Amino acid sequence: MPRKPPPQPTSKNAELDLGEGNEPSQLLPLEEDQLFHEINLLRVEGFYFCLDPKAAAKRQDRQTSIEKLKQAGSVVDQPITIEPHPTYGYPSVLAYKLLQAIMKKLTEYGYPAPEYVSFSKRELAELCGHASFGGWQSQNLFRAAMQLNSTKVWCSFFDKDNKDWQVITFYIVDSCLFSGRGDKIQQCVFHLHPAIIKSLNSRYSFCLNFARMAGLEPIGAALFKRLFFHFSNLYSKNQSSDLIFTKDYAAICRTWLGDIKPERYKSLIVSNQLGRHLQALRQCGLIRSWEIRKNADKTGFNLSFSPGNGFFEDYHQFYAPHQQPPMLVRKTQDERTIQRPMELVAYFYRRLYQTDSVDEVIFSDKETAFAAALLENHSFEDLQAWVDFALAEARKTGFDIRSFGGIRQYAAAFESRHTQERQHHERETAQANERREHQLQERYQQFYRSELLRLRQALGTEALAALEEQARQSLGDEANGIGARFLVRVRVDQALVQQHQVPSFEQWRQQNPI
Repeated sequence: MPRKPPPQPTSKNAELDLGEGNEPSQLLPLEEDQLFHEINLLRVEGFYFCLDPKAAAKRQDRQTSIEKLKQAGSVVDQPITIEPHPTYGYPSVLAYKLLQAIMKKLTEYGYPAPEYVSFSKRELAELCGHASFGGWQSQNLFRAAMQLNSTKVWCSFFDKDNKDWQVITFYIVDSCLFSGRGDKIQQCVFHLHPAIIKSLNSRYSFCLNFARMAGLEPIGAALFKRLFFHFSNLYSKNQSSDLIFTKDYAAICRTWLGDIKPERYKSLIVSNQLGRHLQALRQCGLIRSWEIRKNADKTGFNLSFSPGNGFFEDYHQFYAPHQQPPMLVRKTQDERTIQRPMELVAYFYRRLYQTDSVDEVIFSDKETAFAAALLENHSFEDLQAWVDFALAEARKTGFDIRSFGGIRQYAAAFESRHTQERQHHERETAQANERREHQLQERYQQFYRSELLRLRQALGTEALAALEEQARQSLGDEANGIGARFLVRVRVDQALVQQHQVPSFEQWRQQNPI
């Protein structure tokens, strides 16, 4: 039976003190690595994730904020509500990394983006930043995944196809599937909410250089994405290298970084909160400089940023042709080796326990390996039928089937019945094809006769008589024998068909399917 692991708390990230600095740094050599990010998610992320693990641990209730959105040419206040799960808690650092990994994997899958995303053990280890992937990392990953699966969002969502805003309620990840050995997750599959995938496939997204941001901590990554997005908007309107983007510091904390607590003093903003992240943005080339200044009413601070060479390189690489470059394609292998086997095992347990959800369980990797082996030689639909057959037979005999491997003992009986059903289906298909062919032949004969009648009537009496006389002469002695009238009619029909290009049965069939 699948296991249900207990949720475990995530670890606290270490804090380092780095001072402010605005001297240009040498750009690191970076390989282009695309990441397509859906724009609605960019807005939601700033409210959905609390990137301060201590603050996230204290949030248990529904959080409602107001965001300012441009709708119908004006700025309006719209509520955005995040409701965490009482067991799994408020999404924080690891959940943020997981969503970023999901978006990266979608990018690699290509357009049109699928709703399912799969990860192997190696990819999970890379996601968590570990050379190995053990029980502790599995527990934390499971908790982060369940946060994405169980945290409810109410917000305004822009539909690019209809060019309008809709208020929707959704979970970023609709469902999760896990397989593993002991307390270690080996594989997982995530199903994203269809509204996100629809928006991504409508190209309501922007492109980032993942290699440039891959080494950033979550706060740095959040700043990277927001700044690249705003730099791009400014640069697309004014192709100048002297851009400055300024935003209220408290608003950044509230709407970009999950409502983390703003610091009261400039020195603490640098030393305790944002300094090292801004330094990292300079190091990767996104920004050239940054500055903290008192705002106009002296009640807070503004942060100003100027783009670095890395931004201009990426912008021209991704947007110079005014269209996003094509995505890479690798979804077929993941679908075959991870997603479909886990879906088959999930199907078994849903039918066994008569439940719609298996999100909070971890399947045995032996079960998913067995499912993968079956899928090498059987279709997914046939294996679903095998599962249904095995469970029905188990109920008849009172056999207590507890795991997916239990369907093995019903292989011979299912194959025998399946062969009979296939042969019966083949006979029915053949009979249906014969009936269809007969119907087509009858329809063609009706068309053929009516077409010849129309052509004969169009000729007129004299022209038709002349054509019949030509037919008699071509028949010679046969024109005086038995059945001569029939032969003359056939010759006239052949002449009319050839002269007026009446379609043959095959030609007519292509134009008139039943």
